[in-house]
Amino acid sequence: MKKMNRTYLMGTLALLLAAFIAWQTTMIPERMVSNEPGPKLFPFISAGGIAVFAVLSMIFDGPKDDGKPYLDKAGWIRMLIIIVEVLFFCFMMNFIGFWIAAMMCLFLFFWTLKGDKKINIPFAVILAIGLASICYFGFTRGFHIPLPSGTLWKSVGIKMP
Repeated sequence: MKKMNRTYLMGTLALLLAAFIAWQTTMIPERMVSNEPGPKLFPFISAGGIAVFAVLSMIFDGPKDDGKPYLDKAGWIRMLIIIVEVLFFCFMMNFIGFWIAAMMCLFLFFWTLKGDKKINIPFAVILAIGLASICYFGFTRGFHIPLPSGTLWKSVGIKMP
């Protein structure tokens, strides 16, 4: 019996996750609101994206088994750091608000994911500010979905946009 390649194993797990997300999305109650996509749109887009990239990974990363572990010690440490950063983002989002926390944490994610590569710091700062602003204003102004403004600003009496 042939050993299953880790790329195919992870691709299969990702496809199962995408199917689970799509199945759970069908259980979201549909509200009839004119001219709006509804609450099912983004989960279906996420499930479709996961499925597409899982299949692409299985096709292009293909059957290569070089005997290396899927994550070495440094990879596990980096993954743990990213999990801590995500939890930090969740805390900061509620404390100082989504917009400012997203700017700070996106730069932090860029710094963690760069590994040994050099990054252009001004470009990373501009990219973090731009992505956070697009997300923030897209949701708050475009979709009219309120995002956390931060308990710190509320306690001081400052109204965030």
